[in-house]
Amino acid sequence: MVYHFWAHYREPVMAALDRDPTLDITFFGSVDERWGIALAHPDAVRHFEPVSFRPLGPISWQTAGITAALRDYDVIVYLGDPRFASTWLGAVAARLRGRRVMFWGHGWLREHRGLRRAYRHLFFRLADRVLVYAPRARLLAESSGFPAERVSVIFNSLDVAAASAVVRSIENGEHADADPRRLFADPARPLIICTARLTPLCRFDLLLEAAAMLGARGTPVNVLLVGDGPCRDALERQARALGVDAHFYGAVYDEDAIGPLLYGADVTVSPGKVGLTAMHSMMYGTPVITHGALDRQMPEVAAVRPGETGAFFAVDDAHDLADTITGWLDKATDRAAVRAACRAEIEARWTPEIQAELIAAQLHEVVGDRPHG
Repeated sequence: MVYHFWAHYREPVMAALDRDPTLDITFFGSVDERWGIALAHPDAVRHFEPVSFRPLGPISWQTAGITAALRDYDVIVYLGDPRFASTWLGAVAARLRGRRVMFWGHGWLREHRGLRRAYRHLFFRLADRVLVYAPRARLLAESSGFPAERVSVIFNSLDVAAASAVVRSIENGEHADADPRRLFADPARPLIICTARLTPLCRFDLLLEAAAMLGARGTPVNVLLVGDGPCRDALERQARALGVDAHFYGAVYDEDAIGPLLYGADVTVSPGKVGLTAMHSMMYGTPVITHGALDRQMPEVAAVRPGETGAFFAVDDAHDLADTITGWLDKATDRAAVRAACRAEIEARWTPEIQAELIAAQLHEVVGDRPHG
């Protein structure tokens, strides 16, 4: 498995794959921290080879993509990113040597036409199978003319077992001093949270605008942003200017620390897009509000079921976001039922064990030692 770098949140699925007695996997990836994201520990699996990758303007290069193709593996699984020139060459070399090739990634997030569609089809056809995170990607592939039988849904995952342990400890009263509402002057207000890097794409400026509107309507909220990034200073200035009670917690990766924050919030609001943040929130039973323009979303948005595990607002519209937050807080009064629905969604499709099982099934299928399905 050749990946650019194995982020800390990939460690559970790596370990689950490594535990499968029918598989013997070598994991390739950089051990250099990227974009402020912590890394998985190489010792989490039996065979890990540290390899760097180099961004070269709009493309990237990872020599391991070539060296893996020249070894005697049955299957080589690449990060499915066409911007990696090494993956193009490695996939071709592997196919010429009679090896099976799989791509693992987002696949299709939106419709493409013309040369861009042709370019992407050319890339994905280098793989015997493309592993994607959500059913919508498979539907988009099929509607664009790509063979649907070569696209398989494996969903995505975080460390559900660790989160479940934290939830149990919270419900046993072991984290009473970690109640996030204590961070605010008026803890009785509804608490809105988001755990993500503070980048322009996340559009937390919209959340602060919506929070200011709610305050002007007489229903003020508390906003807790857990993460760091280039927009932090600007967002702090905006919150002060708008009179929004916002707490900037900073980056944290320890589940024992972040779990009580998510568990104690009323709703996660991810205004720009939502990816693994949705998984993280729902593992602790907290619903998710994000925008409903699916062509601008990440695959994990599939976990948001309006009225059950969250809600959608009109993209880039702070007024509609304020209305959606109000509507959710007014209607979702049974917090226990919402918490159960969120956790059930995760347990049904989005665990490392399910993801590893689906990946393993595809690995066996492409080498022909397990029947389809």
